[in-house]
Amino acid sequence: MEHILIKVYGSISNASPELFAAALAMIEEQDEDAVELDGTFFTISFEGIYFMMDEFIDAIKPHLTKECSGRIDYIDVEEWSLTRFWIEGGLITQNTADLNHVMDHSGH
Repeated sequence: MEHILIKVYGSISNASPELFAAALAMIEEQDEDAVELDGTFFTISFEGIYFMMDEFIDAIKPHLTKECSGRIDYIDVEEWSLTRFWIEGGLITQNTADLNHVMDHSGH
C-alpha cells in the first residue's frame, strides 16, 4: 500500500476546456481521474507520494480568465503544511501555513 505524502484538492469556477486539458496533461501519468470538468466547474482531488505543484500552477495559469475563481489546497503531510492557492480575477496568490495552525490562515 502506498503511503500518502501529498494531497491536492480544489476547484475553479468558470474554467475552460483548455484549462482542463492543461491540467490533465500535467497529471495524466500519475492519475488522470484526479481532475474533472463538469460544464465550467473544474475539480482536482489527488493523493499520492509526489505532485509537481509549481508545474501544475504554471500549466493552468495561462488559461485562467478574469471570470475564474476558486482555490486549490496542497497538503504536504511530511512537512505538515498546507499551501492554499487562491484564484480570483485571473490571478493566483498563495499562502502556506503549518497544519497545526491552518484555521488561522485559511480565510475561515
